[in-house]
Amino acid sequence: MLWSIIELGLGLAAWGAGLAAVLLRRRREASQLCGLGSLACCAGSLCAVVLELARYADIGDASAFLDTANAFRLAAGTLLAGTLALNAAALALRPGKNHI
Repeated sequence: MLWSIIELGLGLAAWGAGLAAVLLRRRREASQLCGLGSLACCAGSLCAVVLELARYADIGDASAFLDTANAFRLAAGTLLAGTLALNAAALALRPGKNHI
């Protein structure tokens, strides 16, 4: 249960920081920090998913593993796609010619 709350919280933080990066795109340093934080939160959330699935394997709860594996796969893909899209939008919408 705790891992699920951590996954959800970090996933929402990843999208929130990505959205903040889009909104703060004119302030280059703030936008970069928000983008980096967004990617870090996304990585943390995906790591928590792996740790929860590993916990199910460790305790031998095959039914919980099988019941949640497909949902985790869908949620992880959605989280990653959304985070990358928000960060790409923040980068693409940034003013100026130098995007690196």
